[in-house]
Amino acid sequence: VIWRVWLLSGNGSVDAHILRGLQAMTDGRNEEALAAFTKATETQPDFAEAWNKRATANYLLGRYEASVLDIQKTLELEPRHFGALSGLGLINLVLGREREALKAFEAARQIHPFLPGSETHIRELREKIRGRGI
Repeated sequence: VIWRVWLLSGNGSVDAHILRGLQAMTDGRNEEALAAFTKATETQPDFAEAWNKRATANYLLGRYEASVLDIQKTLELEPRHFGALSGLGLINLVLGREREALKAFEAARQIHPFLPGSETHIRELREKIRGRGI
């Protein structure tokens, strides 16, 4: 339910950009999705979910640092956005930043205790970090 609420900007033009971006992402047209989400952020810069979707498109394109910047903007606008925190965890995993990944997943789970996959990520990261004495 929260995902549906997050997707509603209250602006028909922005919502249309988001829907076009989601369809493009579903079809694997991630550059097109990024362009649609960028238009949404430009039209309504205070709409957190537009930034989060743009972060997802950047992630799918392998543009991890750009994705992190979009996640930071998402969290600035909506600090309890567990999806953005989880995405930050995934990016940090890909980049080998295990401590940062663990911190992001733990923060996401604090907000959403039943977030799918978070328990596994947290357990595996804690074991991996503990095993290295970090």
